[in-house]
Amino acid sequence: MSQTLTEKILNRGRTGNRMPGSEWFEIEPDLLLGHDATIALVVDRFANAGKPLAFPERLFLVADHFAPPSSVDRANVLRRFLDFVEEHGIGASAGGTFEMMRGICHQLLVESPRCVPGSIVVGADSHTTMAGALGAFATGMGSTDILAVLQTGTTHLRTPTSDKIVMRGSLADHVRGKDLALWMMKTYGEGGAGWKALEFEDQTSGRPIPMDGRLTLTNMAVDCGAVNGIWVPDELTKAFYESNGGEWPKGVDLAPDHDAAYDAVHSVDVGALAPQIAIPYSPANVEDIDDVGGERVHQVFIGSCAGGRLEEIRDAAMLLHGQRVSPYLKLVVTPASQAVYRAAMEAGWLTSLIDAGAVITNPSCGACGGIDKGLLAAGEVCVSTSNRNFRGRMGDSTARVYLASGLTAAAAALTGRITDPREVMP
Repeated sequence: MSQTLTEKILNRGRTGNRMPGSEWFEIEPDLLLGHDATIALVVDRFANAGKPLAFPERLFLVADHFAPPSSVDRANVLRRFLDFVEEHGIGASAGGTFEMMRGICHQLLVESPRCVPGSIVVGADSHTTMAGALGAFATGMGSTDILAVLQTGTTHLRTPTSDKIVMRGSLADHVRGKDLALWMMKTYGEGGAGWKALEFEDQTSGRPIPMDGRLTLTNMAVDCGAVNGIWVPDELTKAFYESNGGEWPKGVDLAPDHDAAYDAVHSVDVGALAPQIAIPYSPANVEDIDDVGGERVHQVFIGSCAGGRLEEIRDAAMLLHGQRVSPYLKLVVTPASQAVYRAAMEAGWLTSLIDAGAVITNPSCGACGGIDKGLLAAGEVCVSTSNRNFRGRMGDSTARVYLASGLTAAAAALTGRITDPREVMP
């Protein structure tokens, strides 16, 4: 039977057991991703069960939400997480990976050779789907499911049906991965891809969709309800993975069958798309930028697992080099990882942003979830490269957050209002 890429990966991960009378199969994940804010929720329950970790060497645990903590309560959450990691020797005697204050877990994972194309990754965070940009099946789970994986090394999944999204045409100078992700949100809505796999394929002419943009698309696949988003691996995928020290898997089928069945096939002309922007209070409330522009902006946030990479920082530095941000506007830049931070620093982009009036924070989740370093006051308007703009997400419940690419966000920082970046691009 012909299969999509998601079907092939999940079929390889089945143990042979299934829940009687159902379509739910037992799966053995290759990797479990977790961070301080969610793993801390299961620490006590795990201890009370009195069972050892099933596969400690398969854990990839990161302190990123509360690192460093901004309140006593968050310091205590981080402490519970760190005690658990140390007790079980994660990243040391027991194997596995442990990172603290080096960046956001999703970004650190895709920078690691442990994010293997064709593997199965489950995570204690919804945006675990981002790892699908490397051709892995990656999905987020709730804490109870993650607790079961910690104890047994297995979980149960039902194979989703798939939609195919094909990128065609020639990539326009103003189009970024975030614009494509917002097009996806507008197409599906918040729940329109419920229990689907979204399978992306690059058939563009000229330069391909950059890896930073692919990561943004799979990151936000969950925000329209998808179980996972996955890119069909190509030479760009291979080069990115190998640049991070990975050895490309041999003898593993990483392509869908040519006659695989999809529920729907969407084609996107990446040269015809205008800059996109999501209006409060939904990431699916998306319009072309030229239908929205003009509102005053009080803060611009460039960061998060959806938009704190080199593409966004480069674009902001390009527009703001030698200039100053709009008077009274706060520009907060939070690189997604230390590797991103260092590369942006070596390129001189951080210097350009600092000179323009930005503050550069340590790599972390930061303002994205209203955690710290960039919270919004009552009535403030923010243009953000993050993935969600729900009411109260980044601060006061009356604040308004618009989601956009780093290019569009930087244009707002320069002009002090929501602006079509094509108006200010050199």
